[in-house]
Amino acid sequence: MRWLVNAYERLAGHPLRHFREDFCGTAALSCAFVKRHPDNHAIGVDLDGPTLSWGMTHNVAALTEEARERVALVQADVRDVTRPKVELLAAANFSWFVFHERPALKLYFENAKRSIKSGGWLFLDLWGGSESHACHTETRRLKGFTYTWDQVDFDPINARTVAHIHFGFRDGSKLKNAFTYDWRMWSIPEATDLLREVGFEDVHVYWESAEPETGKGTGIFRRREIGTPDLSYVAYVMGRCP
Repeated sequence: MRWLVNAYERLAGHPLRHFREDFCGTAALSCAFVKRHPDNHAIGVDLDGPTLSWGMTHNVAALTEEARERVALVQADVRDVTRPKVELLAAANFSWFVFHERPALKLYFENAKRSIKSGGWLFLDLWGGSESHACHTETRRLKGFTYTWDQVDFDPINARTVAHIHFGFRDGSKLKNAFTYDWRMWSIPEATDLLREVGFEDVHVYWESAEPETGKGTGIFRRREIGTPDLSYVAYVMGRCP
């Protein structure tokens, strides 16, 4: 959230006060945003009612009473909501990959543009690289549990991939297929070209720098015109609403 707010304020030249989180799930970003300043307001939009309910119970309810009044969660298709207009609209965690066909993604970008105030910005994150086009399993040991990314299918003809997330716990129990993703792996040029086509301006990419010795990402993203041929990368895309 900090990077996103700082990026907006560098581009816009003024504080960010009205934020929308599309595909918000449990509305974690929206809650984090309203906690940053008493004048901050957030709207979260998601199609899944039970997920929004979990977010209300665990994330929104954890806010102060005053902050809760500055968060609105809406159960709807993100392509159907345009009000209230916001200064920054974010579709994070590759969530917009749910649109498999170009016309569907174009409709989403057009609606996003209608939802943003003049001079406001759209933020997308994007995952790519050759490893993202291959079936593979990656397990990470975290505090108290293991996390496994299990990419089980990729179709190079339509760039469609299916992946699951599994969890394992210290007591030996497992949660298999806790999350399942059915995505179109959109490329950066496909996304940026379409954003420009629907009317976004100053469309640009933030690329993550890497440690020279290891090649691992530093977590520092800078605006770039040329990337590097990484096996796997996460990039950020931003475009301004005229």
